Amino acid sequence: MNSTSGTSAAGLDNRAAVLIGGLTAAAGAALAVQVPSVVHTVASRPGPVAAMALLTLVLQLFSIRVYGRGSVSVSAIGILAAAFVLDAGTAMAIALLAALLQWLRSRGQLYKAVFDGANFALSTGAAALAFDWLQGSGRFSAAFVAGCVYAAINNGTLCLAMSLAEGIALRMVWLERFHWARLYFVSFGPLALAAAIAYKDVGVAGLVAFALPPALMIVSVRQYLERTTAAVEEIRQVNQRLRRAHRDTIAALSRSLDAKDAYTGGHIDRVAAVAVALAKQLGYRGEELEAIEIGALLHDIGKIGVPEQILSKRGPLHEAEWDVIKTHPLTSDYILSELDLHPIVRQCARSSHERIDGTGYPDGLAGDQIPLPARIVFVADALDALTSDRPYRPARPLIAALAEIQEHSGTQFCPRVVDALRFLWRTSPQLIGGNRQIRRDAA
Repeated sequence: MNSTSGTSAAGLDNRAAVLIGGLTAAAGAALAVQVPSVVHTVASRPGPVAAMALLTLVLQLFSIRVYGRGSVSVSAIGILAAAFVLDAGTAMAIALLAALLQWLRSRGQLYKAVFDGANFALSTGAAALAFDWLQGSGRFSAAFVAGCVYAAINNGTLCLAMSLAEGIALRMVWLERFHWARLYFVSFGPLALAAAIAYKDVGVAGLVAFALPPALMIVSVRQYLERTTAAVEEIRQVNQRLRRAHRDTIAALSRSLDAKDAYTGGHIDRVAAVAVALAKQLGYRGEELEAIEIGALLHDIGKIGVPEQILSKRGPLHEAEWDVIKTHPLTSDYILSELDLHPIVRQCARSSHERIDGTGYPDGLAGDQIPLPARIVFVADALDALTSDRPYRPARPLIAALAEIQEHSGTQFCPRVVDALRFLWRTSPQLIGGNRQIRRDAA
């Protein structure tokens, strides 16, 4: 399997970059150890090395795209056959050639070629070691396990990289893109063993005879995928439109609450925008990030049950009025309880008024008892409240609001979220400033 995801190098997730760097370092160290063995094998057995390399590269040419985000090939059969006939180091070198060929064919970005090369090499080395360790228990079982080891490392690493780069759950990447081919993957080891035996007994003709069926199989799979890709993409686009419509409906419902108060017009959208920026900075992606956005949009939906004279009162609230205000997170949670929403949405609705020191409401949670998404929404909500005109005070400059939030970090607000807010202010102030006037010199 190969990496052909559409993520650009500039937009590569930091965790994916760390993964690629670690794989490259490990593969480089392993190959460095094997260099003397590779040189000796190439010099002493040039014919078998050329045959295994040619087999691998030909099979790599039959790789097929998987919905535009990865590719599958049967070159693993040639790579594993090289490990069985030659040695681990030479097989790893041939695996690097397969990765180079894939990169040249796809004309992809260099970091993808580096990732594929490292992934191929480490998968091959681990499979060769497994085969050598288990040969005593029977060559077929050793080959089967070696094939499974290769597929597990190669597929697992690629799925992890795609998950990190695209912000999609690892399980979803596997199920959506590669699960269908799992039975092919486990057959690679036995097929490679058969090809290796045929080569030893018959020569190149035997190698071709055992390599042809997998190549024809991958051609038939390619034809099938070409016919289904259009249908899959159409369904994906429909789902995206439905998700956008769902989000827009939620936003419209939230804005209906904003419309009750001229002082808080646009508040919901601004809170959601800042919450999303903070959540991204704190590592949220995919469905969880979307759930935080929806949670921010709906976090105050329970205020629909609070009398308007309390919400718009010009002056301090009496204790009885505060008691009414403090019930709105419970009302929000109740309203959302029967809906099929991500759990994060209800966490934001119920707990986004809890304070780190435990003096918030409605449950008096403290510290890590408060879900991190709720802490994110709390900071975003406070920032917008401080920088908005209210019946009882004028809006504060953004820099003054940031200073006040920093002052209450660790008591009212989560330090992690406050640090993320300060980082965004330094690096991308437009993400938290929105349409407000940003006055840096007001401090």
